[in-house]
Amino acid sequence: MALSPDSIPKGTPQGVERRLFNKNGLTIEYAVWRPAAEVHQAALAFHGFSRPLEDMLAARPLLAENTALVMPHLAAHGRSSGHHRPLSPDDWFQALDGILAQEGLAFGGTLIGYSLGGRLALNWWSHQPHRFTRVLLIAPDGLVKNPGYWFSVETLLGRTWLQQSGRQREKMVRFLSWMRRRKWLPEHFYQFSLFHLETAEMWSMVIDCWLSLRAMWPAGNRPLRALSAQHPGVLEAHFGQRDKVVKPKNAKGLKGVCPVHFHPCGHGLLRPDIIERIASPSSKS
Repeated sequence: MALSPDSIPKGTPQGVERRLFNKNGLTIEYAVWRPAAEVHQAALAFHGFSRPLEDMLAARPLLAENTALVMPHLAAHGRSSGHHRPLSPDDWFQALDGILAQEGLAFGGTLIGYSLGGRLALNWWSHQPHRFTRVLLIAPDGLVKNPGYWFSVETLLGRTWLQQSGRQREKMVRFLSWMRRRKWLPEHFYQFSLFHLETAEMWSMVIDCWLSLRAMWPAGNRPLRALSAQHPGVLEAHFGQRDKVVKPKNAKGLKGVCPVHFHPCGHGLLRPDIIERIASPSSKS
């Protein structure tokens, strides 16, 4: 968890370099991984909240042969802009198409989303389902709205407080520590919160990301089921049986929408062994 979105992980393959795409006031930082063979098509992969885009290199075993992988940074992550209040989904979709065009790649129809990226992937599929042949949701966020998150981004009072909350950052840390000492907070939630409140820059990223992505939520279960019936065999979802971040019970939001698989892990579904399970149908449960 100590790795921030601005950090490039050690071991990132040579040639996977961060670049910028700018259009109409929207900036997206991204990187492209290309296999050894010449490629003309690409899959897209969206990373999780407050993580570097290079996390999604783990998804390479899920790609079709001779397919490149385009990994955009989400709003306010790295050098991607975060001033949007909120970011228009259509602007986001068009910018991703612009990145593909800038790289001379065609979209091959595969979209992969992990955690928060899973919410964005499901949102895009629900807007333009005809564009996709395979959408992999890995521990997707957005199927259940956390009450605190809902208040912070969906209400005027919450957004007003959130935008000036940097002034109370140190008080928030002390309050969370006080609650932790009384064992009123789960340890994983405390550590997660502390990481994002540790510096003013990190907390600013949290605010900008949350407010930018306010309009990008999946449709409800009923419209998702209708869309899935019209475009069968495209969606599949994967959850960790011990996940405390995106709990496996969230899979209820996809009942009747798509196949759902559970794996023996927590939120770390990008581990090589779990990705191998996702890639191999015979190993899914």
